[in-house]
Amino acid sequence: MIRELKSGEPLPWTLLLNADPDRAIVEAYISKSRVFVAENGEQAILGVLVLMPLSDDHHYEIMNVSVDPAYFRQGIGRALMTDALAYVLSRDAQAVIWIRTGDLTVDAIGLYGSVGFKIVEVVKDYFVTHYAEPIYENGELLRNQVVMRLGQ
Repeated sequence: MIRELKSGEPLPWTLLLNADPDRAIVEAYISKSRVFVAENGEQAILGVLVLMPLSDDHHYEIMNVSVDPAYFRQGIGRALMTDALAYVLSRDAQAVIWIRTGDLTVDAIGLYGSVGFKIVEVVKDYFVTHYAEPIYENGELLRNQVVMRLGQ
C-alpha cells in the first residue's frame, strides 16, 4: 500500500539516507515536500519517495526515492513513482517533473525512463563538488549527476 505520511509521523531516515547520504541536505528539502511511503501489511515501510513543488509554476522535483534492499525488484519503486506522478498530474495537467540521480545508478535511471522521464543533462563532478564526503556506488566513486524530466 502507498500512502502519504502525515505531519508529525516519523520519517524513514534509514531509507532517506540510502538515497541521499547527506542528512543536512535531506532536512533542507523534507519540510517543503510531500513524503509517500510503501508499506506491507504490517505497516513496515519498504520504500519512500519525496516530492517537492518548485518555485516555478507547474514544476516539481522528486527529491528522494529509496526502497529497502531486501525488497528490490518487487515493483515497489515503480509503484511509488506511478503514484507520485498520478498525484501531481491529477492536480496539475501542465506539470513538469524533475528527478536527479547519479550516473552510476543504472537501475534507477532505467526505472525513471520506463515511467516516461528523459535525460536532459549530465552535470559533471556534481557529487564531488556538492557533498562533503565521497559517495561510492558499487565500489566506484560517484561523480556525475543525471538530470531527467517528464513533461513539456
